[in-house]
Amino acid sequence: MSAISFILPLFVSSAFAGVVEIPVTKGDRVVLKGFEAQVQIVGQPGAPLKINGVESSATEGVYTVSKRDNVIEIKMNEFSGKKSWAEILPRASSQLKRIEISGEPVPAEIHLRGGSIVAQKWTRDLKMSMTQGRVNVSNGAGALSITVQKGDITVADHNGAVMTDSYAGNTALRNIQGDVNATQFGGQLQSEKVRGVMTLAAQTSTSKINQGSGTLQFENGKGAFTVVGFQGRVEGTNQEGAVSVNVPLEGEVDVRSKSGRVSIQLPPASGASLNLLTTEGEIVVPAELKVTRLSSEKSVRGRLRGDAQKATVFVRSQEGTISVK
Repeated sequence: MSAISFILPLFVSSAFAGVVEIPVTKGDRVVLKGFEAQVQIVGQPGAPLKINGVESSATEGVYTVSKRDNVIEIKMNEFSGKKSWAEILPRASSQLKRIEISGEPVPAEIHLRGGSIVAQKWTRDLKMSMTQGRVNVSNGAGALSITVQKGDITVADHNGAVMTDSYAGNTALRNIQGDVNATQFGGQLQSEKVRGVMTLAAQTSTSKINQGSGTLQFENGKGAFTVVGFQGRVEGTNQEGAVSVNVPLEGEVDVRSKSGRVSIQLPPASGASLNLLTTEGEIVVPAELKVTRLSSEKSVRGRLRGDAQKATVFVRSQEGTISVK
């Protein structure tokens, strides 16, 4: 018995082939597992859950749907042998199956080898993983988890915790209310207007954090790491990369670097308190402050001119230059 025929007594099918309509009950969740596909998931509160693109067939490569207990499972019929896989792999990306899910949001998981996932207005927890492709999430809420080995991740206008993990590609995070945990090995990481606790780990990627608020904690390897207009505490470690932080009047910075340069920009007349030290590098500060030079270290402890006197800057470096302007 096929998956769809198994659930026909539970579901009301629409007049269009390939569409299944599912009444949602408390505790339901969706799990989609497949190969290469284009998946769109759109939240429509109060509406029955509709799944478009599934078939009642045992044919290899088609997607079927079934419900057991509270799990609504959408999965691809596996290919039977090496010959089938050898035939499908070269043309998989050009013949993507299209799956559309819409209706009352429920917790969902989507796991693909490749393709794309677009989620809009989904207000329940959502977990997605993909070997290669792109993920775009907008206007949603709930805990969000995205892993893409090679490809692009975009999250915009989200309310809730966000976790992203990318090895090679670009990650863009915009207008998020909630804690963010992002790991980026290569490519680019861009964040704008994130409000919450941000925990970022970057290796060779270029990272730019713009106009957020809360607490920023980072670990940076060899890439450029830039922070502009972040309201709150910025703390992190750096290996060989270049770190640049534009500090607001009431900002707090704590950076520890191995050999990479650390550049701090402060507003005019900030009156910021500085505590800087390097063992083998150099320190560059405005003329009103004196660099203490000893055989084992160079240091600056003092306050810049100005009446605000709320910003604090603490930097430690082993070999890299520390620059404050």
